[in-house]
Amino acid sequence: MKRATASVDRTSTAVVGLALIALGGGAIAWERGKFPGRERIDAAFVDTAVDAGWWPWALAAAAILLVLLGLWWLLAHLPRRSIGTVAFASTPDADVDGRLSVDLSTAARSAAKSLAAHDGVVSASGRSVSDRGQRVVEITATVDPSVTSLDKVADAAAHTRSDVVTSLEGSPTAVRILLQCGKSRKESARVN
Repeated sequence: MKRATASVDRTSTAVVGLALIALGGGAIAWERGKFPGRERIDAAFVDTAVDAGWWPWALAAAAILLVLLGLWWLLAHLPRRSIGTVAFASTPDADVDGRLSVDLSTAARSAAKSLAAHDGVVSASGRSVSDRGQRVVEITATVDPSVTSLDKVADAAAHTRSDVVTSLEGSPTAVRILLQCGKSRKESARVN
């Protein structure tokens, strides 16, 4: 989110919040008879509405609507780190019309599955993220702790990275492979 957009968003949220607090405080003051100038205000309709049988239901419906609106507002502002599809850049000498796109999450999961098939890799997972404005295919692989040499695992990771880079050539996407060491059998026995 841009700084100006975030500033407007925060300001509008503060204004709406303060207005709702003031409205709630006014309603409490009105109910207790402490609202300043209540005697001068002709609000007989308010008293009849509050005494009506439909009032609690209308108030409950308004409260539910405001809670849902608030939840929608919060969910709309959650940071979206996942990237869906990305379009490939067309080359000037291409004689084909149209657009080609790839789902980065699917590509990341497929590459992770390929890396997990290598010796020394216990498991691997892949996802697509946005890291400081850059689209990144991120693969996290768990290495078997009993592996004596990481050369084969490093070669497999480099080969997988090369495959992903080659397959996504023409798209503005970076590739990151993270290797982590799994728990040994002794450590897992202690945990259980």
